[in-house]
Amino acid sequence: MKKSLLILSFFSLLLSFKASAQGDQLIKRGEYTLKFLDNSSLISEELAQNLANTFFEVYPKMVKDLNPKATKTVTLMLDTNYKKVAVSGKGNILIGALWMSQHQHDTDLVTHELMHVVQDFKALGPEWLIEGLADCGRFQYGLNNTAADWNLPPLESFHHYKFGYRIAARFLLWIDKYQKPGTIAQINARLKDDSYKSTSWKEITGKNLDELWAIYSVNKDID
Repeated sequence: MKKSLLILSFFSLLLSFKASAQGDQLIKRGEYTLKFLDNSSLISEELAQNLANTFFEVYPKMVKDLNPKATKTVTLMLDTNYKKVAVSGKGNILIGALWMSQHQHDTDLVTHELMHVVQDFKALGPEWLIEGLADCGRFQYGLNNTAADWNLPPLESFHHYKFGYRIAARFLLWIDKYQKPGTIAQINARLKDDSYKSTSWKEITGKNLDELWAIYSVNKDID
């Protein structure tokens, strides 16, 4: 989806969101603020606290490591009308309340979405790459991945980096460890300043994406 369409659809969802007063909280810890909105009766106080704690634990680390200029105020909304998992944009995260209530250990989906918030890319870039980088962040910063049974799956013959998410994240981490340390940081930086191109991989690693994938397919360990 094009960036303009993604932002438009996201803010259309925000306009339809009606929060209940009981589920609204403004939480400040140091220089960081979380606006927590919930229009459902599906989220327990414990789960709400776990989601808030995830924000305050991981987001300051992301800001320090990836983008010191990122917003210090984030809005987290749980909405019964949103039937998918989660979407984020411009300092806002929207989560399907029903889905969250059914996957209560998966609090690090917030970590994934916070990666999108902190990166704040000028260039949207390929979707597989954007989502792969977000799952790299979940792998690095996540607090509850084991309990949620979330991991980076072993490479299968039918996989491709264009699948994005965890499959792409594993590939990106392999490149960073075994081909050219610092690749992920450089790709992030190019997306941030709108200088990313398909040729960026060869400029950084000396190989294009398909060449890297071919090597990865044979030498696929990341441990």
